[in-house]
Amino acid sequence: MNTHRFTGCTAGMTTRWNPVGTMSRGAVRSGTVLRVVRGMLATACLTGFALPLQGGDAETGERMETLASQLLPGAIGAQGHPQAGPFPEASLAAALQPVAIQGPKGMTVSVETFAGWSPPAEAPFRTALLVGSTYRLRLGGIRGYEGLEVYPTVRILARLATPPGMDRRFPVELVLDENDLVMALEGAHVERIVYMDCDPDTADISAANWFDVRPCDDPRDVAATLGAPVAEIILGNRLPAPGVVP
Repeated sequence: MNTHRFTGCTAGMTTRWNPVGTMSRGAVRSGTVLRVVRGMLATACLTGFALPLQGGDAETGERMETLASQLLPGAIGAQGHPQAGPFPEASLAAALQPVAIQGPKGMTVSVETFAGWSPPAEAPFRTALLVGSTYRLRLGGIRGYEGLEVYPTVRILARLATPPGMDRRFPVELVLDENDLVMALEGAHVERIVYMDCDPDTADISAANWFDVRPCDDPRDVAATLGAPVAEIILGNRLPAPGVVP
């Protein structure tokens, strides 16, 4: 079954959806995976509505002191914005999503780090990215455009619900075809969304496994109507953004 697909958006053109990966029914029970994914999405939605409402009247110091005495330690701080600090290794591992970046033969991939760009590695390129963070890539080795490079951004939107210990066996696949890279080099804007089907028994939306959407449509919104978006990649920069590693 198709577990996640792409959608690509090109300025002035229609958006395309392409299949990027399959998962064997024997390897992963679809019911288990889908229950976890749906639970994750429901939790995110409920959390937004569970935030305390701000009243119109200001709380007096006496009332605040009484409230604080009735709550468990840390309850008030848990409602605030996250603060910078140490990230436990166990929590970090749970927030990382394995990713496989694929492209045409000869394409090289580098990732921007605090120390500079990582050494170019030929695709397929495997790594693990932190969910919710934006990463900058440098793509080169494009056939017919030797010496030119593209600097896309990648962001993981959600973590796949894979069986314990099998997350690296089923990474999120970011597949870039040669046409995407050429359009980006020629100045076009290309956006792709990877999403997971919520219903594994639903047939593909078209026989060719991809379809066009209107340029005025947001590909992420369209993907959300078909499944759960898990990653996005945006191409169009032929030079590094100002202030990044040269």
